Amino acid sequence: MIKPTLETLSGHGNSTFLVRIFEETEFASPYHFHPEYELTAILKGEGNRFVGNNMSAYQKGDLVLLGGNVPHCWKTGLRTEDINARSVVIQFDRGFLGTAFFEDHHAWQVVQLLDKSLQGIQFTGAKAQAIIDLMLTMAKTDNEFKRLIMLLEVLDKLTEADDYKLLNEQPFIYRSTVTEHNRLNTIQAFIIDNFRNRVSLKQVADLAVMTPNAFCKFYKKMTGKTLIEVVTQYRLNYAMQLLIASNKTATEISFESGFADVAYFHKLFRQYTKHSPQVYRKEYLRKLRNVV
Repeated sequence: MIKPTLETLSGHGNSTFLVRIFEETEFASPYHFHPEYELTAILKGEGNRFVGNNMSAYQKGDLVLLGGNVPHCWKTGLRTEDINARSVVIQFDRGFLGTAFFEDHHAWQVVQLLDKSLQGIQFTGAKAQAIIDLMLTMAKTDNEFKRLIMLLEVLDKLTEADDYKLLNEQPFIYRSTVTEHNRLNTIQAFIIDNFRNRVSLKQVADLAVMTPNAFCKFYKKMTGKTLIEVVTQYRLNYAMQLLIASNKTATEISFESGFADVAYFHKLFRQYTKHSPQVYRKEYLRKLRNVV
């Protein structure tokens, strides 16, 4: 089971922001959170990205902005080379230019951007690629002052990017004690590892060291969703990925995604996407042909 961890910028001198390039066999960071904002661009690799309650596929060109204390992790899928995961990551404090700098300087667009990032924001399109290119230039620049200027430019370009989507319906930020933080992260990490298997209420309540009734109230309070809603959403998102990335039948995908009842899978899939699995696949392929 993945253990949640808390990451901070401590141990990196007096910097209130960092920019780093990671090259790994696979993305190894567990499901974790930290108080800093984070902008992650995927330069190589593919797999699943977990942000709050959202699970989505990622690939080269993926660009995501996360607010402080939004739990997240990237899971590498197919591994065929020594380096299957490459990314450039910027982490920064909201007050990296001093308390209320953006408010004092009337940069309301940046303030709105940072507020939205508590839901997780995925950027796509040409503007996103331009931002990734700037992030790479920033990472290769040794001059700290120039890096600071580039960070401001990155934030400005993010406010102008209009091709984006919010990954969670509501802000996914913990307003709780450290104990509650750790408990919820442990639960979420377990769900991420096991959503395709049978996940029982008692099993997860025991993991949280709570009674089933107390756990249900706690989980609903912290996430705004029930356990079954979160597990089902992960399974449906996984099924959607398999439909567009494989030639497997809907029945095969149903079982592989964790649904034991094929008819129930079809019913939920139609409710979630407004299409049957077969139509969803055809529509995706049609749109892909039109783009190409």
